[in-house]
Amino acid sequence: MPSSIMNRPAIVAHRGFSAAHRENSPDAWKAAYEAGADVIEADIRMTRDGTLVCCHDGDLTRLAGRHDTIAEIDAASLAAIAANGAAAAPPLALLFSILPAGQAILFDVKDERPEALDRLVAASEACGRDRPVFGLHDIASVRHVRARTSAAILGLLKDPDEEEAFFAAGGTILRLWECDASPERLDAVNGRNRRVWVTTGHHHTGRDVGDFLPEALRRMAANGVSGFLVNDPAAARDALAGHYQEPLA
Repeated sequence: MPSSIMNRPAIVAHRGFSAAHRENSPDAWKAAYEAGADVIEADIRMTRDGTLVCCHDGDLTRLAGRHDTIAEIDAASLAAIAANGAAAAPPLALLFSILPAGQAILFDVKDERPEALDRLVAASEACGRDRPVFGLHDIASVRHVRARTSAAILGLLKDPDEEEAFFAAGGTILRLWECDASPERLDAVNGRNRRVWVTTGHHHTGRDVGDFLPEALRRMAANGVSGFLVNDPAAARDALAGHYQEPLA
């Protein structure tokens, strides 16, 4: 392969293979792994009695037509609520049991209370996960997690201007939305020798979060993006095939 071909950006399965399966479900995780996703993302929340579960929304209205709030329901009651034939908010322990220890996982931490962060770090370490990525939204959470682990931290920042504070607090990778990943912004971040992942779609793109156009993926990769959060990891791999060398395992 020509030396001019660089390693392919990481393909991050957004809520699993969510283009074909219900988000944050066992089927979505299995399909993402089988599709060769480099990283599999799961949204993390904590129940009233301290169980970590995988669910994007704060309640179950969208997934199960119920108004139960994850933080206010106990794990046993939550386990009995199904969506599309599976637990609406499966426990993190199930994710760990399905995916091999060597599979990289991105935790998009929706509940950033200190006790939830501590439980997540401990759970990740207890099950021998050596390639976790903690996706955090607040700088205080970045500091909290960095004090407890050397694992990678992805900055899911609410304010793009927090970039400097994020890296100063121990952050590892900056996440940008596709609409913010202009060539100028990417050049600036790359010029500071910082890694960037992009969540495709949403925010002025006319596409759902995680959906992408192949040509846009290739353009951003050429501009230095080192990872993409996408709903269809197989299609993303196809879109970049021939343009980039597969990363080493």
